[in-house]
Amino acid sequence: MNARLQGIWNKRLRTPIVSAIRYAVLAVLAYQLLYPLLYMLSMALRRPEEVTDPSVIWIPKTFSLQNFTDTLRVMDFWDAFANSMYVGVGCGLLDVVSCAFVAYGFARFRFPFSNVLFALVILTLVVPVQTIILPLYADMKYFDAFGLMKLWSAVTGGPGSISLIGKYASFYLPSLFAMGLRSGLYIFIFRQFFAGMPKELEDAAYVDGYGPFKTFFRIMLPNAKNAVITVFLFSFVWHWNEYYLSNLWLGNLKKNFAIALSSLRVDLQSVVNVQTISDPLVVLTRIQAGALLSILPLLVLYLVTQRYFTDSVEHVGIK
Repeated sequence: MNARLQGIWNKRLRTPIVSAIRYAVLAVLAYQLLYPLLYMLSMALRRPEEVTDPSVIWIPKTFSLQNFTDTLRVMDFWDAFANSMYVGVGCGLLDVVSCAFVAYGFARFRFPFSNVLFALVILTLVVPVQTIILPLYADMKYFDAFGLMKLWSAVTGGPGSISLIGKYASFYLPSLFAMGLRSGLYIFIFRQFFAGMPKELEDAAYVDGYGPFKTFFRIMLPNAKNAVITVFLFSFVWHWNEYYLSNLWLGNLKKNFAIALSSLRVDLQSVVNVQTISDPLVVLTRIQAGALLSILPLLVLYLVTQRYFTDSVEHVGIK
């Protein structure tokens, strides 16, 4: 009896201790993840002279929106927001359709060198875009529609190529052909998902008279909702944060948030006078406000879709 009571007592004592340790570890991890966001918010809401005030740690003495006012004007917030949305949403939708189509072929059909081709797709995940940037830029600068424009030019005498630099098509075309930003990962996600779906779905569709294309668009793709959500969110966020290709394809012709934030320090010169902008504290507070504005749409998107995204990642099986 004593041993039994001792075991019950130890279990009751051990449970709250283990729970307290678990919550402490999670609180530390949450603080590490939230610290940059809290730091940006604190800096963006304070006056520049309070940055070096030792009595101000997190909560400013005087809340100021001047940092946001200057940053909104300098970044051309709504234009940058629209450009980022055009690229993010457009490429996200195109990535979903094109990568799902390619992945379905790898998952369900056997053709010569299919394994080799899929290995090459996976290899694109480890190839930096900087290593192939010259041919990519040449393709966009002198785009000839796979040689068709040169053929048309030889017949009619028209231009043999067009420039896609400064146009959204420089992002849309690669995504349309499953060659966009990190498309190899999206193809892998869809392939793993389609490979795990029961073949009886396709057999039933074939019995009803569906062909491979109709089966994909009417049966397989609608049932891949979890993979679709995962790929769309990944594509949207990565295109939203992409600076290198955005600066190369769009430049100053169509500024998105990545470009606007990178040039914020220099562009502040157009709003704040020269004497004030030389103060590094003024620059610091306004840059933090710009960074907060840049990630604000992503935070809202995450708050709205976190349940669907978590369920999608769990069902797709991403590790």
